[in-house]
Amino acid sequence: MSALSGGAPAPASTGTSTATSTPTQEVSIDPDLVTPGLWGFVTLFALAVALYLLGRGMARRVQRVNQRARLDAEERAEAAAARNGGDAGQPGGRREG
Repeated sequence: MSALSGGAPAPASTGTSTATSTPTQEVSIDPDLVTPGLWGFVTLFALAVALYLLGRGMARRVQRVNQRARLDAEERAEAAAARNGGDAGQPGGRREG
């Protein structure tokens, strides 16, 4: 047995086992009291900042796309009005009727 325990001699047996004389306590964890801790907060905060920055960038891009579409529509309307007979002086190429 001494070869398996790292070379230390085995203690002399007195007939009682010390391993069973001390009862082991099971630690019961209350799931309502467990918190994610500092790293959980840091991770959640980083995700929130990333989500905010992504949303802000997306909103800017959507505004640019809408503005470009509006300008393209105005240019097409002006070009169509110029081709149809000189209504280019009217805003948006609309005729009053």
